[in-house]
Amino acid sequence: MHRFITIAFVGLMACAVANQTTKTTQNGSISGPTKPEVSAPSTPKTISRKLIEFGWDKPVPAAITTTKLEASPFDGVIFRSSAGDWTFLPKALPVKEFDADIAAFKAIKSKKLENSFYEIQSNANQDWDWFNDAMWKSTEANLAQTARVAKQSGLRGVMFDAETYAFNIWHYKAQARAKMLSFTEYEAKIRERGAQTMRVLEREYPGLTFFTFWWLSNFEPDYAAANKTTNPYATLHTQLEEDGSGLWVAFVEGMLEAASDRVKFVDGNEGSYYYLRGPEFDAARTRNKSEPLQLIRADLRGKYGKQVQFGNAVYLDGIMNLHQSARFFGYYLNNDTDRQNMIAHNTFHGLRSSDEFVWVYGEKLNWWTGQAPVGLDAALRRGQRELLEGKALSDDPTTAVQVAEIAYKARVDVGGDMIGTSGKIPDFGAMQPHCGTWYNASRWSCTQPNGSSFTVTPKLDGVTFDPPAKTFSKLSKSKWAETFTAK
Repeated sequence: MHRFITIAFVGLMACAVANQTTKTTQNGSISGPTKPEVSAPSTPKTISRKLIEFGWDKPVPAAITTTKLEASPFDGVIFRSSAGDWTFLPKALPVKEFDADIAAFKAIKSKKLENSFYEIQSNANQDWDWFNDAMWKSTEANLAQTARVAKQSGLRGVMFDAETYAFNIWHYKAQARAKMLSFTEYEAKIRERGAQTMRVLEREYPGLTFFTFWWLSNFEPDYAAANKTTNPYATLHTQLEEDGSGLWVAFVEGMLEAASDRVKFVDGNEGSYYYLRGPEFDAARTRNKSEPLQLIRADLRGKYGKQVQFGNAVYLDGIMNLHQSARFFGYYLNNDTDRQNMIAHNTFHGLRSSDEFVWVYGEKLNWWTGQAPVGLDAALRRGQRELLEGKALSDDPTTAVQVAEIAYKARVDVGGDMIGTSGKIPDFGAMQPHCGTWYNASRWSCTQPNGSSFTVTPKLDGVTFDPPAKTFSKLSKSKWAETFTAK
């Protein structure tokens, strides 16, 4: 689903995410203390820590055999539905596809299914309308089938991917009725839909685990800025209307309010893709056990603290340099041994600072067809094994990380607007691994080591660009006002 390559524009995405924010009461008024008083959490004491696989290789149940699953380094897998990747649809998906998945799961004889999840994607077409009850009835049917499969197949629960890859259902200003209805009115409706979502999921699977790649950790860049104001709660709330994920908070509130006390929510802390040291994982745990409470109603904060688990991620491509791109830290490590040691390091510290789960994400590999770099399996197993056995991490990559970090921090970016492409994604030729687009191809950027000289030449069938190319010589600082216009 997911984590497409544009997520690597971490500096840019931080700026984009920094529009995100906070929340209102049921009637739309701002309430709650200026800053919730929460003690810093300690490292979790349980040693039940699990590695969950997810990536572009995400399998349908029929593609996995008992042997494949048992041979993998994972404790569980996130499966996609044979019925399709989308859930928010104007028509219910065929029940027979879900039935086929249940049958396929029954053929897998592995305890690892007990820590596996069935996927829900928040994709929708451009005509999606939160206020359309007929559309919502079809969506509820899809949600119900997803929970039914998870329950009858003995899975841990469902994985809800809140990142959208088509129409953004969480961006208020993109909504069908945004010119007629206020942001507060949208919040109220989506809070209602969140509650309906949880009720239909629990009707089929009482007490399920609801896994997300980000719950409210997605808004982390906003918390620090809001904390500098006299009323962080109000500050965060005023930003949600502009934020690309602003409506997600109301959905979270609705789910949290409707969930029974048996439900567990998992915040997968996708931002941990880019952590380099153990203390970064600890600091993120402390922040995300307290700061998200600023986003939600005061009456839900106790429930949030009891039912939301903190998780982490290990981003394989970024560490193993599978994209061979200067955008990722692994590009600056000297060799695959250092990269494998860093995989073990992030697995160790990710699991250590989580409540239970770390999800392992990959793009340019496929665990189920044997297409994974040599040594990667062993690195993941080592990081988990040494933690669970109470050992110190062996082959700690600290020195290699310190050396690579110098070049990584000195890297330079160029980018700007991409005008007139109508959402079509251009190709950057030889520079492609280092370049990409986002925001429906309305923005572009390239990353290179400091001091690099290079030329950026976007190509798109039937389109000429003005200028046709941009050349940069011995670039020593980033440039963000470089525009290409399609003609």
